[in-house]
Amino acid sequence: MTKQLGYQVEVFNREEALEYFKSSNYEDCRINAYPSFTEYKGINRTPISFLMVDLDLKDFSERGGGGGQQEYSLKKALNKALEKIKKERKEGEGEVGSIGGNPTVLWTGNGYHIYHPVSGFVLEEYETFYEFTKFLDKDLTSMFIQFAEEYFTDYTADRLHNPTVKSCLLRIPGSLNTKCIPSKGQDPEVKIIERWDGTRPSIQPLLRDFRRWLIQKRIDDMEELKKQEKKHFNFQMVVSQQSQERTNRVTKIKWIEKGILENPLPDHRKYIIWRILSPYLLNVKKIPKEESYSIIKDWLDRSDKLEKLNFNPKIKIREGLRGASKGYLPISLEKLKEENKPLYDIVICKGDVMH
Repeated sequence: MTKQLGYQVEVFNREEALEYFKSSNYEDCRINAYPSFTEYKGINRTPISFLMVDLDLKDFSERGGGGGQQEYSLKKALNKALEKIKKERKEGEGEVGSIGGNPTVLWTGNGYHIYHPVSGFVLEEYETFYEFTKFLDKDLTSMFIQFAEEYFTDYTADRLHNPTVKSCLLRIPGSLNTKCIPSKGQDPEVKIIERWDGTRPSIQPLLRDFRRWLIQKRIDDMEELKKQEKKHFNFQMVVSQQSQERTNRVTKIKWIEKGILENPLPDHRKYIIWRILSPYLLNVKKIPKEESYSIIKDWLDRSDKLEKLNFNPKIKIREGLRGASKGYLPISLEKLKEENKPLYDIVICKGDVMH
């Protein structure tokens, strides 16, 4: 993937990849750590083989001061993550262990990336992990990649970074990060800080903590669902006729148009259909149900190219439009920030929305 391409293409050797990089003037050159063929008949067949961590300078702006203090906090987070990765758990130790690795570290121009090949397997083949798949919207390999990033960084990694086997994109040393080119004082070249030692440590020491993470995620998801259902019910009950008439005069809501309809997304698709697009198209823009269906279906088709849908889009769209036909309105941007902060951050970033 390069800036010029804007999407991933499959290559079969180093020379092909370099041709694409060269034609893009080496701007935003990335490769996926995982192969293009990752599943068979909807079943994950890709073992865990690579972990990555993204530490972005912007995420440390709120941790005391700016400038030098911000860079100090970033460096401190990097050292803490590397210490956790490199430390080996001794026999009989009670504390949580690590993999005893020695990863590659890159400076990306506005932060650090940590890359580490590992020795793993397909977790879906083991009953103790397979039982979680019925509650998840992603495969266990992708979930483990995200868990490892959170675990090694103590949740200080880039909040918008949610890598999967389809989007575990690695920057190429010597390429240019175009986010840094307009910035004064920032070198856009991606540089190697530390090199991988060639050893693939086992993921085994992390499996106990991964299972606990999955259990907690299931608990959190259930609690969040209850909150969303309660808020949705309250939302429908408190909308007054005056508010309804005022909102009906609105023909466009900028953050929905720019942040969602113009930008396919790899996640939150079910939520967006239910809470945003269905009521927005039907009750704000007053678009007929058949046309609203086509608009949402087109958006899902584009989103599917980023991350494969794990649900039947026809059924979900019909459910969303049927619910919206009762007259309720899309969630406000302020409420979205409270109810779904990850999606709020994406919308703000994608749509360049000021609030």
